[in-house]
Amino acid sequence: MALTTELTAASDLGDESASAETLVLKFGGAAFAAPGAHRRIATYIAERLRTGGPAAFDDTTGDPAGTSGRGRAVVVVSAVAGETDRLSNAVRAVSPDPDRELLAAALMTGETVNVAVMTAALRDAGLTALPLGPADAGLLGAGEPHSAELRAIDPSALTARLAGQPAGTVLVVPGGQALDATGHPVMLGRNSSDLSAIAAAIALGTPACEIFSDSPGICTADPRLVPTARTLATVDHDTMITMSRHGAKVLHHSAVDWARRHQVEIHCRSLLPEGRVHSIVGTAATSAAAVLVHTHGAVWTGAASLVHDLCAELTAQGSDAVVVQPDRSSLVLADTVRDLRGRGLRPCPELRLVTTLFPDGRLEHRLVTAEDAPGVARAAHDAVFRPSPLATVGAPPPAP
Repeated sequence: MALTTELTAASDLGDESASAETLVLKFGGAAFAAPGAHRRIATYIAERLRTGGPAAFDDTTGDPAGTSGRGRAVVVVSAVAGETDRLSNAVRAVSPDPDRELLAAALMTGETVNVAVMTAALRDAGLTALPLGPADAGLLGAGEPHSAELRAIDPSALTARLAGQPAGTVLVVPGGQALDATGHPVMLGRNSSDLSAIAAAIALGTPACEIFSDSPGICTADPRLVPTARTLATVDHDTMITMSRHGAKVLHHSAVDWARRHQVEIHCRSLLPEGRVHSIVGTAATSAAAVLVHTHGAVWTGAASLVHDLCAELTAQGSDAVVVQPDRSSLVLADTVRDLRGRGLRPCPELRLVTTLFPDGRLEHRLVTAEDAPGVARAAHDAVFRPSPLATVGAPPPAP
């Protein structure tokens, strides 16, 4: 398989219909947490393909079995919520600092199993569902096996799979998985199923990708920490990348960067019954403010020069790293697996990063204890939004 960063349009690959009516849908781990979730999602997808329009998650009155549908879909799935952590703990119980290749191999089984389960549910819903693996999606990664960077997309991988398939066909793709230059499977980091979905949309030439999560949309703060958080109807790509790098977990920043470069809109849908689009990430410039808490980022401190050099090195490797403190002596790293003690830094597991993003793009960082982080975030949010609210909770976004 020849992988190249030069992307070929689907119509140039001999199948002009490969992207004509192909939905790209991504379901995160929380989507599968409730009993019967796979069947409900399968019914939803079948109804979307049958009618060509949105359907409600709680609409199970119809019988989609036997219907071929009007379109096709690529469905990207994450591991079931909690499964990746369970697998990581199982490996670390045997080896506290396991080889990254072995760790990646264990963690990727979460998505692999969920692909099989989701495929079974889709077939029971009357659809032609085909399970794919990392060798089938056309993604090339490079870097550490458990936290690789997406380097290239081969559009022919998915278009060839869809070529000649009837309406009602669904390709089920494991999120966050790719092949390295030697053909070995690698992970694209934690929470990188978004990246696989955006890559699929790019490969197929679809103008938008739909991301389903348990969040009400893209909010001005994590609503579980800040109850007064507001939903933003639209966010531009650059603002979303900044929010993601500083702790907003609704979208992976690398996925947003690829979407920006290839002009793919991201439609964030809630898993609420109506399933409507709550936020759109696109090219239109917006002025947004937010308060972000990096709840899972690992904080390391050390000499400012060492922190700066390490940040540049890790960022070049594809890791998500942020330097904070006025003297630039602290590093916040999203990759909690990496141990930097041998590089001269000291871990601070009790600290969390709280970042205020102002409408003019300014960032204000504060390192606080995990216990104080929710209160600090609420106070910062009140200070920013009391004078002039930027959005209203639940406000519908403009039509795509």
